[in-house]
Amino acid sequence: MAGIGGGGDGGENTPLIIEQTSSSEHHYELMALVEALGGIADDVHAIRVLIEQSFAITEILRQEVQAVLDAHAQSAQEYIRQVEEPVPIDYHPFTSMPVGTSVRDLPDGGRLFGFTDGAFLRVFPDGQMSVVDEGGSASVVGSAVGGVVTLPDGRELTLVPDAVKVTHEAAGIEGLPDGVEPVLASPGRYTAMLPDGTRIDVYQSDRAVAVANTSGTIDVLGISHIYGIGEEVQARSISGGAKSFKALESGHAGMIETNGTIHLSLSDGIDLVIHFPQSGSGDDGDGSGPVCFNCQEPD
Repeated sequence: MAGIGGGGDGGENTPLIIEQTSSSEHHYELMALVEALGGIADDVHAIRVLIEQSFAITEILRQEVQAVLDAHAQSAQEYIRQVEEPVPIDYHPFTSMPVGTSVRDLPDGGRLFGFTDGAFLRVFPDGQMSVVDEGGSASVVGSAVGGVVTLPDGRELTLVPDAVKVTHEAAGIEGLPDGVEPVLASPGRYTAMLPDGTRIDVYQSDRAVAVANTSGTIDVLGISHIYGIGEEVQARSISGGAKSFKALESGHAGMIETNGTIHLSLSDGIDLVIHFPQSGSGDDGDGSGPVCFNCQEPD
């Protein structure tokens, strides 16, 4: 190993020399070890990155698996709930049916109800009904009375409110306010309840209208009879056989054409036109002429 020079033969000072390499016999081994450790550190970093990525992927998979398990658990709970609490059967257009009644939707839009005694009730898309009893005999079911359908064997079935409603054209009432729908109260009688509580009853077979006022008075209007119950209704003939009328207390007024059509102006500003089915003879079709209330026309 070179030291610090003190002088030579000429007595001149020798420059300072520092050795740039180690003279140790293990120098190269140590350098190789350092390089090896550096490579190991890089490998350790890469392994750590891989492990972190693996953990992230595992967490994503865990969350997805948990979501699937939660969905299955929810489905299982819904199934158990349906088993324990069966969904009520839709008996439309009826509010309910006898226990054990089966329901089947038909291709034409109607419905078929099967009773436990073997009888069947068919409801057509237009609301008409027919029944086949346990013996195989078929018959047409009559119109609902007060929202109740009576089968030939005496069973009574209650219709839902929407099923009782009819079109304005079917009821023959023109000019009803929005939201007011007539209902079939009984065969040949349609009822409409106005917003102020006034009730209009149209008797198609009698070709007459009864206006039930909130005060309790009733005005009966028809080409053959015009009178009031609880109040006076004045009537007079006008040209062509038509008649005009005015209720003195309620304030309703209007006129009735010779064919029975009633133009009714209510005191609250609602104007109605009530039409009746026309037959070839101009009456209700049985040849006896209009059938009205059994009352005498007031003078």
